[in-house]
Amino acid sequence: MAVPLVKQAHNKVASYLIEGDRVVDATMGNGFDTLFLAGGVGERGKVYSFDLQVAALTKTKERLKEAHLLDRVRLIQDSHDRLSAYLAEDGVRSIRCAMFNLGYLPGGDKTVKTGSESTIKALDSVVAQIEERGIISILAYTGHAGGREEADAVRKWALELPRTAFRVTIEIPEAAKNSPPELILVETV
Repeated sequence: MAVPLVKQAHNKVASYLIEGDRVVDATMGNGFDTLFLAGGVGERGKVYSFDLQVAALTKTKERLKEAHLLDRVRLIQDSHDRLSAYLAEDGVRSIRCAMFNLGYLPGGDKTVKTGSESTIKALDSVVAQIEERGIISILAYTGHAGGREEADAVRKWALELPRTAFRVTIEIPEAAKNSPPELILVETV
C-alpha cells in the first residue's frame, strides 16, 4: 500500500528538523502540520503558522493546547504571502523548513483558498530565507476550482529554481484517477 502524501511530507521534513529550529506552516488549516512541526522543533524552537480564517486559528489553538505545545507556535491570521514581515518582526533571518497544503480549509469556507499569486510570493520569501540544510514541502490539491492552475504554477516555479542550489522532487500517486494531489519537495543542496 502506498504511503499517503501527507505522511511522505512529514517523514521527509522530520529528517531535517533540529531542536531550536524556526519553521513555517504557511497554510495552517486544521493544524495538523503545525502540531507536527511544533513537536519537531523542541522547546527552544518556534513555528510560524498562517491562515486567513479564524476557524483555522481556533481549531489549531485547541489542538496545540491539548498537546501542550502552544508556547512553541505563533498563530498568525494573515496571508502566507506576508510571512517575511512576521519573521523580520521577530528577528528571524533564516528558517529550516516551510510546509504548504494548498487549497481551502477542510470543513471551512471553500471560497477562501490559496491562489497562485500569493503562494508564489510566499514561496519566493521562503527560498530567500531557507537555511543551507532546508526543505520546502508543498502539497497541492488539484480537485477544486483553481487548484490545477495553482499546482501547475508551483511546479513551474519549483522546476525553475537553480539546480546548483535546490533539488526538486514531484510525487503524484499513480492510483489516483481524477485530479490527484501532488507533493512537491524542494530541498537545498
